[in-house]
Amino acid sequence: ELGHPEFALVRRSGLEPITQVLGSCVYHVGWQFMSGGWYSQSQELRVLSDAYNDCRRRAFDRLRAEAELAGADAVVGVRVTAARYDWAADLIEFQAIGTAVRAPGLRTPRGPALTNLSGQDCALLLSAGHRPCGVVGATAVFFGTLYSWSQPIPMTAWGAWSNVEMAGATQTWYSARHRVLSELTAAAAALGGGGIVATEWGQEERPYESGDRLAGITYIIHALATAIADGAPAGTDAATTTPVLPL
Repeated sequence: ELGHPEFALVRRSGLEPITQVLGSCVYHVGWQFMSGGWYSQSQELRVLSDAYNDCRRRAFDRLRAEAELAGADAVVGVRVTAARYDWAADLIEFQAIGTAVRAPGLRTPRGPALTNLSGQDCALLLSAGHRPCGVVGATAVFFGTLYSWSQPIPMTAWGAWSNVEMAGATQTWYSARHRVLSELTAAAAALGGGGIVATEWGQEERPYESGDRLAGITYIIHALATAIADGAPAGTDAATTTPVLPL
């Protein structure tokens, strides 16, 4: 849905809003074997990563198909939500929703271009001589111990831990983040983009307990962005585009 200022700016930039479109996918997550058990070093749980990424891709495909049926050339303001269910712990769901617009210059060889940019941000991007190539998303699921096996754990005289970085957890988080960034970069290049903008991050944590103590942690890191390329589409009037801020 577009607000009044955003609607006016989108129209001025040659984008004609049509309707709201949505794509959804409910997905069963398979069984993950963990090499080395809970005491292993940081590792990606690839079955879980692949489940999230395939689920999101299917939701995007359905969003694009609905936009195609509406006669749209692009979808702006794409928002993605992920959900899990208490009654089915092995199910995940992605929902993607956005506003379908007519803009012949934005259509890609794969169909309507998707972007998580708002209508007004998309208008500003076009006025700056760039165009959205499509939405790119990635999820990485990594498990690791809280501390590194090579890390000395300082102890106080009373036998309790003193201040110390949990190096294993830190490295696990960085490994997940780097995987997401590499996937976003590769996906943007595949769409012909020279970079990404409007990156949105999300994070989940799941502790792993062994007996009565916390032994490890799983990080689930999501990211969504828009791949962009040089060259605004024909019909975009940069001289008459005016920035508008929502109140």
